[in-house]
Amino acid sequence: MMMFTRMLRRQGFYRVKNQVEPVYMKHNEGLGGVYVRIEKKKAFVTVRDLGISEEFSKVKKLEDFITELDDRAYRQKCFIVNKMRGTGS
Repeated sequence: MMMFTRMLRRQGFYRVKNQVEPVYMKHNEGLGGVYVRIEKKKAFVTVRDLGISEEFSKVKKLEDFITELDDRAYRQKCFIVNKMRGTGS
């Protein structure tokens, strides 16, 4: 559980207060709220705005998933900004 917590803090997640089980949250412009609930040796990721629910038992796989989500949101934001400027493809 401690490994999940350290990785989430490195990724910019903050612990949600007043929760029985550890829940971490990060808000991203392109994704909305990303929530990670930790139970024993598993982490459950929920992105409500996109309807994503995933379960992870390995820290590296969770980190890769979060990085991919961030990259996808960044690419989408760049695409929209370029379209607004009239230069995008």
